[in-house]
Amino acid sequence: MVMLSVMNEKKAFRKTHLTWTLIFTLSIVFVVAVVAGAVFMVEKNRITRQFDGDLVRTAEFIEKRLSAPGMMGMLRMMKGMPPLFVPRGEAFQLLLSSGEVFLEVGEQLDTPEMPVKEGFSTEGNYRVFTKKIDLGDTTIFLRVGKDISDLMERSRRLLSMYLLLIVFTAGGAWIFGYFISKLALLPVKNAYDSLKRFSMDASHELKTPLSVLKTSLDVLKYQDVPEEVKNKLSIMEKNVEKMRKQVEQLLLLVKSGEMFKDTVKERINLKVFLEELVEAFAPKAEAKNLKLKIECPDDLFVETEKDVLRVVLENLIDNAIKFTEKGEVIVGAVSDGRVTIYVKDTGPGIPKKEQKKIFERFYRISRNTEGSGLGLSIVKELVARLKAKIVLESEEGKGSTFKIIF
Repeated sequence: MVMLSVMNEKKAFRKTHLTWTLIFTLSIVFVVAVVAGAVFMVEKNRITRQFDGDLVRTAEFIEKRLSAPGMMGMLRMMKGMPPLFVPRGEAFQLLLSSGEVFLEVGEQLDTPEMPVKEGFSTEGNYRVFTKKIDLGDTTIFLRVGKDISDLMERSRRLLSMYLLLIVFTAGGAWIFGYFISKLALLPVKNAYDSLKRFSMDASHELKTPLSVLKTSLDVLKYQDVPEEVKNKLSIMEKNVEKMRKQVEQLLLLVKSGEMFKDTVKERINLKVFLEELVEAFAPKAEAKNLKLKIECPDDLFVETEKDVLRVVLENLIDNAIKFTEKGEVIVGAVSDGRVTIYVKDTGPGIPKKEQKKIFERFYRISRNTEGSGLGLSIVKELVARLKAKIVLESEEGKGSTFKIIF
């Protein structure tokens, strides 16, 4: 599992918890929906076939009666009479081969278009079965119709039951999945907490011996020792300093959640804020003969967590100075509907193929012989905490610009 962001560990665990719950719920709902859907379709087809079967049986019963001796003569006497009474919602219609209505019984059906087609059809609110009957010298079409309101009501009830089943299944699966996923995540959270405690303890334990080493090297540097020893002491001092910075970044990475948990948003004047930062980094820039400039309107304000933003910009400015050999580093801010703070340098730039990886934890550009690869990953996490986004614009040989957009 990818290590969770320290800055948003509670949010990350909660998001993972809810994601697993959602996956479990959707899986159960999908299975139930497929099975219940199949049952629904089978039952719907069954009641439709039953309904159609009743129409066919009625038509066959009438066909037998029409085949009785003298029945056609009796029907001819009834031709032109108003539709006879039958149970409400049922209709019987006899058509001559010419399409003329010969006799109607019950509800009145529409006269079909010629030629008359046998089989089932739906006409308005009626399901109609049409059958061709040969009666010796006469061919007629028998049409038996029945109101489908009851059939539709039964289908609606089936659909309602299906949807209710899905809703109750989803609710039950969510509750069950919520507790199951919480139990499943518990060992992961415990392991993560143990790793976090270990990292914090290890970083604290390393700080003391590193401080002792650095102090000892500072003392030895001014002692009368051979040049060869001085060179080795210088190498040791650089590596101790490098390790000290790595330990500090590890501590920041581990403790950032606790360090900034009580910070609140405040409205800050960016010009004043950036001047403080530039003043702190001025000696480091001067040591490399770099110009460190500010570009910011006097009246530009932003509401954010000041201490978090300070750490972000300190990392960006430090990197800009570190990798810029000549030219300048510009720290600025503009507003074009959204406030953008940027750190721009005239360094070597970042290769295009490496720009997507630059914010990955422990990733270092091939030209970078220093650093731990943690600085920009910390920057990205802190920027996310500020509910902003960080954008890199860089071209080899022309420098880089890191933008924080609020």
